[in-house]
Amino acid sequence: MKFLIGIILFLNVWLFAGQKISYSAESVSQFKTYRSALLESLKNNKKDDVISIINYIKERAPDEFAIDNLEMLQIYLLIERYDLAVDLWVEMYEKCGQKVQYSFATDSLQDYLDTNMNLDDSSVVEKKLKEIVLFNIDNEQKSLYEILLRMRPFYEIENKFHVMHYQTWDHEKRKFVYELANRYKGDSLTNSTFGRLIYDRRVYDAFYYRAGVDPERIKKLIVSLKEFEQRFPDSKHLSWAKYEQNRFEKILEDYLEFLNYYRKKLYTGGLGIEGWITNSGYEIGIPIQFQRFLFVPTFDTDEKLNDEGWIFIFGFDLFEMKHLKIVPFVGLWDPYVAGMQIEFRPWLEKYPDTKLGGAAYISLKAKYMMKYGELAETGKKDIAHTFYVGLGFHFW
Repeated sequence: MKFLIGIILFLNVWLFAGQKISYSAESVSQFKTYRSALLESLKNNKKDDVISIINYIKERAPDEFAIDNLEMLQIYLLIERYDLAVDLWVEMYEKCGQKVQYSFATDSLQDYLDTNMNLDDSSVVEKKLKEIVLFNIDNEQKSLYEILLRMRPFYEIENKFHVMHYQTWDHEKRKFVYELANRYKGDSLTNSTFGRLIYDRRVYDAFYYRAGVDPERIKKLIVSLKEFEQRFPDSKHLSWAKYEQNRFEKILEDYLEFLNYYRKKLYTGGLGIEGWITNSGYEIGIPIQFQRFLFVPTFDTDEKLNDEGWIFIFGFDLFEMKHLKIVPFVGLWDPYVAGMQIEFRPWLEKYPDTKLGGAAYISLKAKYMMKYGELAETGKKDIAHTFYVGLGFHFW
């Protein structure tokens, strides 16, 4: 008999897996009734009834059509059934980036859950996880919730409302409002007899290179994952913990490289604009660097040499570090020039552009320039020695 029941259960799972289940109008009507009863039990804090109704619904709708995993997670958190919530939470993170099913209903239950446990709001998630780790739960669950808390900045959950709506500017109200997406207008969830099947991402990877990411938090998360693997080698979530450990170790490696992006920029080049001033004139240049070689078209004016015009400077990036650069150079045209410049970078962008990889910096400059040309005082060709200070703005 047990063998027969096992076969039946296996066939049910196999039949339902990987396919959309069709429900009759009568079934949909019943699901709406169950959801209303579930809401009343929640409001009256009848925790046992809540669990019974959820189990009853899941027996009749083994997919997420009648009630989805996000709604169940919200409910379990509200009734403090953290033992049931943690498995759903981990499962959602395991399906990060995948399209999953949302329940068919847009009803008072959904509104109640999003009002009282809106997991779309990262501050709500953080606050709730901090409460749970102080709660009296077993050690394995506590460790998992501590991991989920450290993961909070790197995963974001999207509820059904935000899946179905987009934000737009209302010119009459002069504020941002949410509009129903076109694919849900007309025969919408609210008006449809059978509802509409919604498949979309529920969880997505929120990690991207940004100022709010703390490398120390990533390190602590990795430590927590390793400790979990050591303490609970038989946990059903062990493979997930190992996967996340490997993923975040790679993230940390890439992120630290990202934070120190300038190391790959040294001796590589870029584009900028610079201005120089001395007691007898000024210069404006456009430095263009490829690898170690610089080409700087420069407009030069100098009263010592009766000079006003363009000179073309060629430099070599002799020495460079994060805040310092030394460039010897020569220049052609009239006058001929040669010299050495030193630049100090007091400010560099903390993060390069995440799409293009470029970054900007400001440099304070000083240079000595020897010029050979016609002196203003004598009218003869001779050498003039000039010292400049300057300011530059560069992209690399």
